[in-house]
Amino acid sequence: MHAAPTTAGSRPFYRPLARTRRRLGGWLDHLAPRGCALCGTALAPRAFPGFCTGCLLDLPGACRPRCARCGQPTDAPAPACTACATAEPSPVDATLAAADYAPPLDRVVTALKFGRQLALARPLGELLAARWAGALRREPLDCLVPVPLAPGRLAQRGFNQSLEMARAMSAALAPSFEPMPVMPRRLARLRDTPPQAGLGLSERRTNLLGCFGCSGRLDGLRIGLVDDVMTSGSTLAEAARALKAAGAQRVVALVAARAA
Repeated sequence: MHAAPTTAGSRPFYRPLARTRRRLGGWLDHLAPRGCALCGTALAPRAFPGFCTGCLLDLPGACRPRCARCGQPTDAPAPACTACATAEPSPVDATLAAADYAPPLDRVVTALKFGRQLALARPLGELLAARWAGALRREPLDCLVPVPLAPGRLAQRGFNQSLEMARAMSAALAPSFEPMPVMPRRLARLRDTPPQAGLGLSERRTNLLGCFGCSGRLDGLRIGLVDDVMTSGSTLAEAARALKAAGAQRVVALVAARAA
């Protein structure tokens, strides 16, 4: 295991902070029990993740085998689907998608992202933690890096949903795993770009070229790159390219939902 990073924005007190955040969430759950993020059914205090059992089992694509590289559904578990096996190697080494970007999970992502329902970041982050826990025992990560928003979009939205999901994921994993700090200041958008929605595949790639940069070195670190939705993968690939340029050893994309 690599030594825990101790640079600015990632100091050794992150583990107590993650535990405090989880404990505070538990206290709040006792005072005002939260409901399932999909159906609203009341959950027991400290329920994990923030979905009832029925909805958790019915999440679209949650139990489907997926390509280990791009996260697309496959007929059987495989290290690479046909597309990945014939394509140029991606800077994203592996992808973990909790479910498909399809009803009803897409409504939760949309409500968080565009409806400013910040409370939904917690169940989505917990969902990632629950889905990743088994793999994390086989392949530990050193830190979580959220995909950053452009300053203008961050000011408009008021929060970065990927950062809030990463914090919820870190807090959910804190009691059982090695320290996993969230490092929100290491990756930044160097320029604003038009939204990816509505752009073709080639346009998505050129739209993001060179738009991410890293502050400081990440030599040898294994990084979980957190985002809410993966569509073409262009955003995550460009972000991973910047992380690799800063010395990251491995970048694993962690996304709540994977679009077809």
